[in-house]
Parts: sequence; C-alpha cells; structure tokens
Amino acid sequence: MRWMLVVAATLAVAVCLVAGVLFFASRQAQHPQDPNLQPLADALKQRMDGILGDAGFTEQTVELSVMKSQLEAEVARVKYLAAKLGGSAVSKESSTGSTTDLIAEIPMEYRKSFIDAVTDGFKDLPEASPAVSPTMCVVTVQIKVQS
Repeated sequence: MRWMLVVAATLAVAVCLVAGVLFFASRQAQHPQDPNLQPLADALKQRMDGILGDAGFTEQTVELSVMKSQLEAEVARVKYLAAKLGGSAVSKESSTGSTTDLIAEIPMEYRKSFIDAVTDGFKDLPEASPAVSPTMCVVTVQIKVQS
C-alpha cells in the first residue's frame, strides 16, 4: 500500500511539473505587442512644424562636382552668392582632399534662390533687401573634385 502512495505522489508531482512547464511555455508565446508610436511621432512632428513653421532648421545639402582647377573659383562663387543674399559661407576641405564642404547661412526667404543659383551657375540673384528677416537657415554645399 505504501508503494501505491509513493507512485501516486510521484505521478502528482510529474503532472504538476508538466502543467507548470506548459503554463510558462504558453506565457512565453504570448508576447505583448509593442505599442505603435508612429501616430504619436507624426502628430508631434506636425505640431512642431505648425509651431516653428518651415523655419529651415533642417539643413539642406547641395552637391556639386568640379574639376580640380576650378575648385577655388567655385568656392569663391558660393561665398559670393551667400554674401550677395545677406548671408555668409565658410569652407572646410576634407582630410582626403576630394571634397570641400561649405556651410552657408542665409536669410530664410532667399534659400530657394541661393540653392538655384548654386546649382545653376548662370542664374541671376535678387538683390537682398535691407529689411531682411532675422530668420536664417543653413545650407551645406558639398563640392566634389573630379580627377
């Protein structure tokens, strides 16, 4: 009789162990879904755009390609265009020497005119008005040297 009690107790422990393993295995399979935060991010972006307007805080990059002999003239031309529109530009040559980056800070209302003039070397620029708004934007001009 005692051995039946031992067998019954062993079976009860085995059943409990199997039930526990199955319970935890089923809980592992039911991972809670991560919440979709994209609608919140989109709403925040729209709200920030509404508050800031299209203030040009995001930097735009314009890429040009010139021969090595024309690099200095192109850098001077971009600096001249920025100054003509009431802004300024500074240049920095890369360590490899194959590209030169210019950071131009210009009034927001002349951003499109500046980019058009930089990409089309023969475009006329409007004269900068003395009552230019203080809102400035940054445009990066990356000049790649052709070999």
